[in-house]
Amino acid sequence: MNSYPNRRYLLVFLGLFLLQQFLVAQETVSVERSNNKVILEGTVYYIHMVKPGETLYAISKAYHISQKEIAIENPGVISGLRVGQAIKIPVDPKPQEEIDTSELPEPGQTGRYHTVMPGETLYGIARIYNLREKDIKQANRGVSETKLRPGQRLRIPEEVVVEEEHAYNEEGLLYHKVKRKETLYSIAGYYGVSIDEIRSVNPELGWGGPKNGQIIRIPAPQLSDQEQAGEDTGIKDEEAYAAGYDEIEEYRYDEFDDRHENIRRTYHIAFFIPFDFREMEPLDSLLKDVKTENRRNRIIERYIMEAKIPQSVNFMEFFQGTLLAIDAMRQSGMKLDVRYKDTRRSIDRTRSLLRDDELEDFDLFIGPFHDYNLEVVSEFSRQHRIPLVTPFHNDLELLKSNPYLFQLSPSLESEYRELAKLVASKHMYNIVYVRNEDSLNMEKHEYLKELIFDGFVDYHPSDPVRFKEVILDLRGADKIIHSLSPNMKNLVVVPTADEALASSVVTSLYFQLDNYDIEVIGSPYWTEFSSIELRYFHKLNLVFYNSFWVDYFDPDIEAFMAKYRYYFYNEPTITSRKGLNYGILGHDISLYFLNALRVYGRRFILSLDEYEPGLVQGPYTFNRKSGGGGYENSHISFYRFLPDMSIQEFEVPSLPEKSYFFRPMDDPMRRRYLNRELEID
Repeated sequence: MNSYPNRRYLLVFLGLFLLQQFLVAQETVSVERSNNKVILEGTVYYIHMVKPGETLYAISKAYHISQKEIAIENPGVISGLRVGQAIKIPVDPKPQEEIDTSELPEPGQTGRYHTVMPGETLYGIARIYNLREKDIKQANRGVSETKLRPGQRLRIPEEVVVEEEHAYNEEGLLYHKVKRKETLYSIAGYYGVSIDEIRSVNPELGWGGPKNGQIIRIPAPQLSDQEQAGEDTGIKDEEAYAAGYDEIEEYRYDEFDDRHENIRRTYHIAFFIPFDFREMEPLDSLLKDVKTENRRNRIIERYIMEAKIPQSVNFMEFFQGTLLAIDAMRQSGMKLDVRYKDTRRSIDRTRSLLRDDELEDFDLFIGPFHDYNLEVVSEFSRQHRIPLVTPFHNDLELLKSNPYLFQLSPSLESEYRELAKLVASKHMYNIVYVRNEDSLNMEKHEYLKELIFDGFVDYHPSDPVRFKEVILDLRGADKIIHSLSPNMKNLVVVPTADEALASSVVTSLYFQLDNYDIEVIGSPYWTEFSSIELRYFHKLNLVFYNSFWVDYFDPDIEAFMAKYRYYFYNEPTITSRKGLNYGILGHDISLYFLNALRVYGRRFILSLDEYEPGLVQGPYTFNRKSGGGGYENSHISFYRFLPDMSIQEFEVPSLPEKSYFFRPMDDPMRRRYLNRELEID
């Protein structure tokens, strides 16, 4: 009788022991974390494939996340896991979420204080302590330039130095959570990459900016790009863009009087150029810790490009061009103090250069070349009222707030407006608009097409417009033939920078010239394409547009090249993707603004309408974008390849005069007649 209960207790004990061993076995299941990540609706997830023996508990431990959080993202896991099931594991990119690139971290509070003296400004006090104005404002609530008074006691925060090693995964990526007021400029500058590189790994951005709270990929910085990081060709909403301008009060340059300054004075000029002279690292060391094939190929490709033509060569030719202009100005009697500042492609280096007190009194800045550095220098130039010239930047955003900024490269909006006029003027043709399937460029294509259709209305076509859109891939370029008309002129518009697409379209059209009358419109990039035979361009009467195209048969260009050879024993050969010659650019941009200072003094900014210097690769036509903003060079020329192997510049047809008419009730003669009838009655 007594043995039965003991036996029952033994079975219960054995059951508990087996259950404990089972749970321990569950806990010790080895779960390997996945490296596969995906962004869904702005949130980053690991994608984990369930393997035999894995449990929800073990998976949660491997990813350092609770079972509840996994269940929220994958409701079906509560009823059990299946082998091979794909579940989403939220990624917690804490190191990146805490980064706010729009402003440095808030300075720590210390016991330092400063008593304001008569005549001191907030900016001057900040410079004393190697800080920014916003650092002092953050440490002293309610303080501003207008509320600063002698005897006031200010708390001085510690100087902030941000040095952080970013943790990139094996694919060379990390994740950044966008905060309010952050821009692609600030994010790219913080991580030391270009805007184009960020866009390339974030196709969901399109050509807009990042949204608050969005998580974006950041590629690891590699060797320098051959093309500058200065092209951010995003399309802005026109109404929102205009509204942004209206918010800024009109700026009238009241500090300039009507008199010419002392012509004997010395003008101080600073060039911000990213020479960044340094020896290349061995390729083996660059590939040492790289495990993915894509990243290895990218590093090797850029290494070969850098070894063939180092990035510093581009800027050396630009530098030599500036020397020719400076020499010409000095021979004219102009006194110059010229400084060359090496920004080294570094935003921190650029900030340190601007701490030089002497720069506050300079008369002109030229450069820098990268967007993230430009934003820093633009703010400095606005604050100290120093004209700033940017060579490659072609986005209008910075022009909105800096009335001293001169943008040499026309914006994509300006280029598209002129291109749309040309296309619309040929409304009587069979127009075929060709693009590829790249979703990143959809916004640009929609913008251009909208301008073209607006142009059709302006040119008042008498017949219905024949407009066809063809979406091609590289293997299906022959589809374009079905859109051509044998009975009328065909205008094929291909606004692309993709050489492979352009080559495919041009080759297909060239072999149809016996059957169709064809004219092609390309983009500024086409003259730099090397895979297309030039005779194809000439036979197709290719039209392209450019602001800085170089005709090497032009006598002015030949004279400049001879002078360049005389001084430097070589010729400037490096060009941008749009054909802009670095050596000629350095000469022209320096000559234009230095001579403007010589002729008008610092008030040249008010005299641009009457100023036309002789440039090698010009002219420049600067137009102010708003009452409170800066100036954009809007000069765009059109050229045509002719069958005789020459290239001809031509003008876009002007808009026809609008026909005005009165509706019956608005006709003044009819109104007079009706009034007369009323008087008779």
